[in-house]
Amino acid sequence: MNEAVAKTLLELRKTHKISQEKLAEAIDSHQVYISEIEKGKKIPSLTILYKIALFYKMTLTELVSRIEEKLVKK
Repeated sequence: MNEAVAKTLLELRKTHKISQEKLAEAIDSHQVYISEIEKGKKIPSLTILYKIALFYKMTLTELVSRIEEKLVKK
């Protein structure tokens, strides 16, 4: 699960050419926390996932679906 979340969020951030710092600031978090999520060391809360989804102008369902796709492909 950690790996699927990490890969999904890293891909989204890279695709949108956003720095960890900018994402962290936008969701009222910290760059170190974003880094730990992207490395699979932390699992974000539902609240953080919701904020990330809003930042990328997607629904939480869309974000979770992307994560699920990674789980299925394992």
